[in-house]
Amino acid sequence: MSSKTQKMLSTMLVAILLAVAVVGCSSNGNGNNSGKSNGSNGENSGKSESTAAPEEKKEIVTIKSIYPGDKPAGTDAVLEKVNEKMAADIGVKLELTFAPWDQYANKITLDAATSNSIDFFWNGSSQLVSYYSQKLLAPIDELMEQHGHAIYENIDSMLFEGMKIDGKLYGIPSTGNSPKASIYQSILYRDDLRVKHNLPVPDSVENFEAFLQGIQDNEPDLVPLTSASVAYILMNQFGPEEYLAGTGSSAGFQINDDGTITVMPTQEMTGLREAAKLVHEWYKKGFIPEDILNIGDVNARLTAGATAVVNGAAMSAADQQNVIANNVKDAVLNNQGFGPEKKYIKSPGGDAIYVTSQTKKGEAVIKFVNWVFSSQENYDLYVYGIEGVNYEIIDERVKMLNEDYVTFPGWMFKNMNLQRFAVGITDDYIEKIKKWDEGAEFSPLMGFNFNPESVKTELAQAQQVFNSYSKTLNSGIVDPETIWPDFTKQMKAAGQDKIIEEAQKQIDAFLASK
Repeated sequence: MSSKTQKMLSTMLVAILLAVAVVGCSSNGNGNNSGKSNGSNGENSGKSESTAAPEEKKEIVTIKSIYPGDKPAGTDAVLEKVNEKMAADIGVKLELTFAPWDQYANKITLDAATSNSIDFFWNGSSQLVSYYSQKLLAPIDELMEQHGHAIYENIDSMLFEGMKIDGKLYGIPSTGNSPKASIYQSILYRDDLRVKHNLPVPDSVENFEAFLQGIQDNEPDLVPLTSASVAYILMNQFGPEEYLAGTGSSAGFQINDDGTITVMPTQEMTGLREAAKLVHEWYKKGFIPEDILNIGDVNARLTAGATAVVNGAAMSAADQQNVIANNVKDAVLNNQGFGPEKKYIKSPGGDAIYVTSQTKKGEAVIKFVNWVFSSQENYDLYVYGIEGVNYEIIDERVKMLNEDYVTFPGWMFKNMNLQRFAVGITDDYIEKIKKWDEGAEFSPLMGFNFNPESVKTELAQAQQVFNSYSKTLNSGIVDPETIWPDFTKQMKAAGQDKIIEEAQKQIDAFLASK
């Protein structure tokens, strides 16, 4: 055999041996061999076990919460898709239960205090101090720093100051960068009827009354105004005072020209008293239904085509447009605010998301919220559902296809960076919403949270008194002048003066520390 032939055979032999070695490694766990690898499935082939580590499976953490209201149709299918993507993206799944609105507050308070019950919950940012005093909340500063980057990118950093107590962060202001100035001092009204009957835009008290009169004259089958909180909505048109959060509505406050704050009893708020007098006149004119205090869901009256105006929030037209479109042909909704002339952003917004003190899954909760805000795709899936099943996009507007799913859970995650406006919402409305906070300043009280510890008894008593009068005052069903003296007497007897004194002391100290 020639030397050249011997070299060729040697080369071929080496190649064959290398190939055998590669196949052997593959069968020992370094490649895909349909589960036949040694040591990876518990089988013992009698050969020595491979030292290669098996691929680690991503741990999936399930977080639990309770949402308010009835469970919308289609929720399970949407949640399955959300969980499928979220598990793949961040290793988190969401498990939801629902509680009726009238039971929700009690339900979350009880469950948040129970170990392994719920990991987070939604409610108003104004409840921060109450939940904190009940030791229901976990601080989330470190978790947000590690896992909340998309949240911080989409929410004004100043708003987080309003969710802090003693320098620690206890909640996410979930309203994002949607309007924040006087968001609840707003009406939601039928703009199509305004156009149809050539009525004025209800942008002042006088124009609002003319609008209601026009509805009564031209639409006899509609109730002009269905709301039990009209006086609250209009109070800044008559006075500069606001309710002081955390005092159970027993105290109001006024921001003075020099930046100081004057705290006062609720019944000394000029705006509330004068607005209540006007609304009573509207009630006598028949603008407001006689059974207003027995109507639970005013939005249902609006979206069914039974009334022209209800109480709203800054973006409630965007929330309800898809609902009314399913019931009332060509209906168009709009919002109109009635905040003070000088607008202040005094709180983180209406909504907040809280991590419970009992949970061991706070990291997963922050990852979940951050995931929703991290992309348009995630936001659309969580807020609007499954494209083609729950919604479709038409000319940059969203049209909901399942009328039972239209408002879930978008109202928890309003964010102008990601929000899609409904089909039927006008360009003018969108422009108004974008300019809602134009000229607004952060309130001197941003970041202040009233500590109720020293006046807990008085607060409970005053709240009970206020609750017994507030609906009648705000809805217009009684002449406020006939009940004001007794209202004042009972609030004083409940210990209101002590609350006012304590609130003023805390506010003065807060302002001095800034």
